[in-house]
Amino acid sequence: MYCNICGSREDNFSIFMIKMCKNCFHEFANISIMDEDYDRYKNLIRILLSYYITPKAILYPAN
Repeated sequence: MYCNICGSREDNFSIFMIKMCKNCFHEFANISIMDEDYDRYKNLIRILLSYYITPKAILYPAN
């Protein structure tokens, strides 16, 4: 399995249906707001959550 973030083939695990290595998870968990890569990781988390959270189904009442 490859990491969907960096492409490495280290020990990966699945979070929000995305394969992620320990290094990428460590970067996600410990990034500072002042870091120049913060916006990139923020957008990446937004994309990951969009795969996990699906829109609500529209239910039509029976006639």
